[in-house]
Amino acid sequence: MDYRTFGRTGLRVSVCGLGGGGESRLGLKKGSTEDQAIEVVRRGVDLGINYFDTAPNYGTEDVIGRALAGCRDDVVISSKTVARRADGSPVSGADVRSALDETLRKLRSDVVDVYHLHRVQPDDYGYAAAEIVPELLALRGEGKIRFLGISESTGSDARHAMLSRAVADDVWDVVMTGFTFFNQSARDVLFPATIAKDIAVEIMASARSYFSRPEQLAAEIARLADAGVIGRDDVDPADPLRFLADGGVRSLTEASYRFVAHEPGVHVVLVGTGNPAHLEENARALSSGPLPPEVSKRLVSLFGHLSMAVDAPWRKPPAAHAPSQDTSTTGSGEDLQ
Repeated sequence: MDYRTFGRTGLRVSVCGLGGGGESRLGLKKGSTEDQAIEVVRRGVDLGINYFDTAPNYGTEDVIGRALAGCRDDVVISSKTVARRADGSPVSGADVRSALDETLRKLRSDVVDVYHLHRVQPDDYGYAAAEIVPELLALRGEGKIRFLGISESTGSDARHAMLSRAVADDVWDVVMTGFTFFNQSARDVLFPATIAKDIAVEIMASARSYFSRPEQLAAEIARLADAGVIGRDDVDPADPLRFLADGGVRSLTEASYRFVAHEPGVHVVLVGTGNPAHLEENARALSSGPLPPEVSKRLVSLFGHLSMAVDAPWRKPPAAHAPSQDTSTTGSGEDLQ
């Protein structure tokens, strides 16, 4: 397992982080028992993973707390709160305090290493900064939080407007953002500032949905070519990503993880699964080094101008633009890990 210093937190973290959300939620959303989910977390520890991410709405805080009870001092745990409820009502500082107490109870811990303000919309950042950040800082002062984090909504903020504003404030130690083949915009929009301020970067949803469904990914690439977003001469419609295999890359998932993990400024890449074998494959990919230079350059050349929603781009085909222009779509972005 590869490890990196987690920005200005000084924490030493595994590049592969295990997420408790996403489509699987450690397998609980796919029919696994809690005991099976606990075994996945413990297998992660065996593999050298020491970064674990969860949230109250994932339903995995208790599982992670039980799984890590015997090694709490050796791992880094990230959990979350929100600025606005699902019904649109704002969350108060007092609400955040009580939510954190419940999180700590489930995690069986006195402190959360990284506590994210989660999926903050651009229009909500001002409220969050004025009303919630003071409470977060107070909780940090009480020793219940070690470091403050903030995450974006990858389905509705593809160009990182909220995080671009957040990193200008000297409050956040960690940011969680989306970064994929189809949305590399953080490279120019976000990472220069996080690198300059030594803010840690946690990547979510880098291999979600379309990377596990090659036929749908191929269909989306063909759609992009038909729309003029990608030059028709730049891809083979029958096998648009054959150059990955030609470069020795064994799968789309491996290509995604290796591409993202070695982007300058990235520290942790979250994987989400309830299958121990898949976890082993993902951890292996994230410790396999960068992609061959010719493969990485090709991915940047083909897709680097896009800023599409991170979840499933084929749900909403992009408007036609010249390849040099920005192309943005939005999706649901729910519970992206």
